Amino acid sequence: MGIGCQSASVRRSDELESRLREQQALIERLTASLDRVETDRNVVRREAAILRDELVRLQPSTEVVHAAHSLSRVDRVEILPLLSGGLDRDEIPGDELVSLLIAPRDSNGETHRVQGALSLWLRDISHPDGSHDVSSAEFSETESAALWHNGIVGRGFRVVVPLPGNLKSGDITAQVRFTTNAGRQFDTLYPLQVTPQSNNTTDLSGE
Repeated sequence: MGIGCQSASVRRSDELESRLREQQALIERLTASLDRVETDRNVVRREAAILRDELVRLQPSTEVVHAAHSLSRVDRVEILPLLSGGLDRDEIPGDELVSLLIAPRDSNGETHRVQGALSLWLRDISHPDGSHDVSSAEFSETESAALWHNGIVGRGFRVVVPLPGNLKSGDITAQVRFTTNAGRQFDTLYPLQVTPQSNNTTDLSGE
């Protein structure tokens, strides 16, 4: 083989080797890029999973959404008459308890079950001083939730409080205050006719 042929063969070998080196370098760059893409994809997957978990944690339940909607609609509390009045459950003639059914309502008169605390006072309006507390009660938000009553004749917080045995007048007024867990406050007054127990001999004023 002549020198010219050897030189041409060497050049072709060098060119082929050069192209192979370039292809190898390209393959290495593509492999590195693919590795970075795979790593980024795994990071994105982990971040997406974290975001999904956070979304599930922050997403309010249907019950919470419904309660918030109901709370926004309530504009008053009412005492429903069918389950409100004096109760006689002992062997002594006369009422020793008062039952009240307290309903949070909207402008259409629809009752909504919402969370909140209850306070109530029973007052003898015939007292010489104009009024006199004969009984009172406080119920926390948790305690009030346990008082919820779903009945045929009405829905609301069913509260039963005692009357003193020395009650002299059957004309009393119930004052109810309902404070929602959002801080909104609703008050109402309701006149009641009860039957004092027959052994009433002592004036509430102590006179």
